[in-house]
Amino acid sequence: MKQRPCFLCVILLLAAAMSNCVHAEKKTAPANKFGGWKQSYNAGYTDANGKYAGGSEIMHIIPHKGRLYAFNGYWTDGHFPKQSAQVLRLDSANGSWQVDLETNSTGFVHMKGNILKSVTFKTDKNGKKTDATVLIAASQAYNVNKQGHGAVSVFVRNDATGKWRHSLQQTGTLRKIRRVPRDIELYRDSKTGVDRVFLLVGDPGIVSGVYNSATKSIEWDPMPEHPDDGSTFPARPLGITEANGRLYFSVAGKIFVRTDGAKPKWSPAYEIPGMVNTDVGGIRGLSTIANPNGPGESLIFVWTPIGRCRGDIKRLDGVALKETTETTLRALFDAEFKTAGANAKFSLGGYNRFFPVKDPRTGKTVHLFGYEQRINASDESIKWNHYYKGAMYSIRTDKQQYSTREVNGKWVRSKPVLVAPRAFANSPFPGEENVIYFGGHDANGSKSTDMAWIFKADIKTVLGYDSAR
Repeated sequence: MKQRPCFLCVILLLAAAMSNCVHAEKKTAPANKFGGWKQSYNAGYTDANGKYAGGSEIMHIIPHKGRLYAFNGYWTDGHFPKQSAQVLRLDSANGSWQVDLETNSTGFVHMKGNILKSVTFKTDKNGKKTDATVLIAASQAYNVNKQGHGAVSVFVRNDATGKWRHSLQQTGTLRKIRRVPRDIELYRDSKTGVDRVFLLVGDPGIVSGVYNSATKSIEWDPMPEHPDDGSTFPARPLGITEANGRLYFSVAGKIFVRTDGAKPKWSPAYEIPGMVNTDVGGIRGLSTIANPNGPGESLIFVWTPIGRCRGDIKRLDGVALKETTETTLRALFDAEFKTAGANAKFSLGGYNRFFPVKDPRTGKTVHLFGYEQRINASDESIKWNHYYKGAMYSIRTDKQQYSTREVNGKWVRSKPVLVAPRAFANSPFPGEENVIYFGGHDANGSKSTDMAWIFKADIKTVLGYDSAR
């Protein structure tokens, strides 16, 4: 079973190791050596403003107002906790990523960049029309000066000044309650007509906020919308999405649906019974796709309840949420490596949402999703701490057909260790209209100093136009 150490233990162990930590020398992204893939970010250098750009993982990549932003993490990175999670910014296709936000400037340390999303409010808190696009980042916060004290940090960027406004949600102890944000969604209440932004804040549940046109800021409700009785969830809520005009979120093996109105309610809509290890997650990557069997939309997710699971990809059709299991992450990996003497023994995916892109060959939407595999393999060179070194992603068509590719092409000894694609983003830059950015790595509790990465490739490479299969 995949074990993750407690947050306080990570702080203490890595702090003790800081005396041996020295910033790596500046690195530059290598030339485009591998077909259509080019590395855009290679962690471990000092940016143009003298700030250290590093990270063990890239958690998110988001286009916002003509630029790209990424949120990194420093789990098991030798620079943590002296260095905390950062929002990085890329201004042009051929530019260099630079640090836009240092989260440790708040007096809290932030191990991972848990959420980064650009949202557009079309109404303010009073229901009046507006058009406000804001970039929101959120992360678990830990205060090293108050042992066991923590919160959810929320950062909102002021694009006019380039500054970030910081606020705290759900402050309190971290000893029994995990305040780990995971997803965010903008949704218009069908009864009140007001746009609200919903934030999953970990065990305490789900909170929401509205846009104040006068102050140009988000006003968050002081109490969770669910649970509304002061209780907490036994696991982290991991996904939230809108489908068929309703709002859904997932926690462990359950999906809840919202009843709109001035006094909203959440009720169970679907459940997979059984125990769930909160570190592995349960229902991961909850996303909305077109319903292949009728009108409306479907939910899709990866089911990973415990260690050694196979990673079922499940689809729930229509408002009735009729269940179908389409395939498994294990099956996708094993099909690719059946002649290479390797097979999966633990499959983890659904880091973020199933990412939609249009296939130029058909004009239809396909979805990308990344995953990692803990493997058995006769060739030890393809393993990094028991995980496959390459970054595998799959392409799902509207016919529920799957094909598998790898970021930077199939892994060989001359290529960097990537492990897991977490994030996908369409390029916002002129001349890159058909380019997709990928970011990731999963530390899995192993030392991962400066292993965060971002690659990019044109859509033909991403979808495998060069493949004979």
